[in-house]
Order: sequence, then structure tokens, then C-alpha cells
Amino acid sequence: MTTSTLQNVLERARETRLAEANTKAELEPLNEDKPELLEEFPAADKPAPLTARDLSTLGLIELILKDRSRLDQAIRAPAVQRSLVPKFLTIALLSFLLFGVCLVIMLNAAGVWPELTAMKTVFEAAQTGKEISFLKFAPDSVGMGRWLDGSALQLIVAYSLGLIAATGICLPSLYFYGLLAGVRMSMVDVVLHSLKSKATGAVGLIGILPMYAAVGMGVIILTGAVETISSEPAGLLSMALWLGLILPFIGGLFGTWSMYRGFGGLADTIPQERREKRSIFLNRLAISWVAVYTAVTPLMIFTLWEYFGRIS
Repeated sequence: MTTSTLQNVLERARETRLAEANTKAELEPLNEDKPELLEEFPAADKPAPLTARDLSTLGLIELILKDRSRLDQAIRAPAVQRSLVPKFLTIALLSFLLFGVCLVIMLNAAGVWPELTAMKTVFEAAQTGKEISFLKFAPDSVGMGRWLDGSALQLIVAYSLGLIAATGICLPSLYFYGLLAGVRMSMVDVVLHSLKSKATGAVGLIGILPMYAAVGMGVIILTGAVETISSEPAGLLSMALWLGLILPFIGGLFGTWSMYRGFGGLADTIPQERREKRSIFLNRLAISWVAVYTAVTPLMIFTLWEYFGRIS
């Protein structure tokens, strides 16, 4: 090979390397941004890892108020599921006990007390053409003595146990609904989802309780001020007291939404080819279960309340 031919070969090789380097330099700025954009959004959407503080009783209340997605993440972690059961129960029971105390104070301030009639008596009277109310507010001469004779405790315990016991009665139906929809869930999952919704509703109840207390006390003051002139405010007072009795169901709307959201999120356990249709069916089953629970709960509360009054 001559010297001129060797120089030509080396020159062409150098030009080829320069061209490849220039092409790579032009493409590198475009390729650098793509991995950052692709990695940025998944990292932002991924929930932060749970800490020991998040799984404490106060931490769970904070998650209920601020971050429901991490709360759903917590109840689906098998390692901590069993430890969450008593904590959700504690949140619910303490909230219901506080509500019961507030309700008794409202009844004492209004100077009335609920008188209950057994459902059997109400039905028997209806068959004979008589109309008997299963609950009515009657003037109360005992007042603060209700705390001493056990009447106040009966009301508080009836609400606290009734709201929890109704959940226990409805648990088998919730488990059956999950199996019917094709969701892979254990009984522990069912218990946690129901208790999570119960705790969420209880926290919602405590949130609206101060507003109800302010409105209720205002109605009581207004009724006492005009009672000697007109009897019309008595109807307003009765409405305010009935509102107090159904307040847990109003606060329970927060728990209903939590149940619907959490139970519907279990659709990711359904096989991909059936997930879309089954998700709609699963949401409808969740609504059905909430309707069943709403029907059972007042009966459970009334039955316990009437039973405690009968045996005292």
C-alpha cells in the first residue's frame, strides 16, 4: 500500500469518527430530559411510606382528616392490619361516648327526656287502630339526677354499643358482597374496611358536634325566652332534639364515603379482563351494604336503649 493511499484511509476514518461524535452530541440534549420527565410524575403520585407515628391512634386520626389515600394504604398492609383494629375501635368508641355525653347535657338543658315504647307494643297498638309513638320527649323533673339513676349512662351506652354492634351484624354480608364481586379479600380486610369507615364517621361526628351544640343551645335559650307567650317554639325545640338523636347518621355520611372509596379501591384485585365491569358492580354492592347498615343501626340502638331501661 502506498503512502498516499494509507493517508486517504486514515483521513476517511477520522472524518467518520467526527461525524459520529457530532451526531451523538446533537442527540444527547434531547435524550437527557426524557428520563427526568418520565420519572418525575410516578414519584409524585406514589404515597409516602408509612411511619410508626402514622399508625398510632392520633396518627390515624390525622390520616382520616388529611390523607385518606395513605389511610387506605395502611389498612391494606398485612403486617399492621391486626394492630389497627383496636385503634379504629378506640377512635369510634371515644367519639360516640363524647357525643352521648353532649346529647345528655342538651336534654338536661332542655328539661326533657325521651320516653321509649317497645316496638312490640307499638305494632300491637297499630293493629287495633291506636297510634303510639315509639319515642317522645316528655318534661323531665329529674334533671341532672339522670346521671345518678343510670338513665344518662343507658343512653350513652346504647348509642356507643349500638353503632358498633350494627357493624358486627352486617360484617358477613359485606364479606359475601366482596366474594360476589370477585374481590380477593379476607375477613380481616372486611373488618378493617368497616372499622375504618366507622372511625371516619365518628371523627366527622365530632367535627359537627360543636356546631350542633351551639345551634341546640340557641334554640333552648330562644324557647325558654318566648315560652310564656307562644307554644310554637316547642316544635322548634323538638326538631333540634330529634336532630341530636340522628346526628351520628349525619356524621356517618363521611364514613359512607370512606367505605365506598376504600371498598371500590379493591377492584385492583380483580383480573384485568373483568375489572371494568366488576368495578361498577362492586361499587353498587358497597352502596347496598351501606343501605343495609343504615337500616340495622337505628333498630340496634333503640333495642339496646329500651332494653337497658326495662331492666334497670
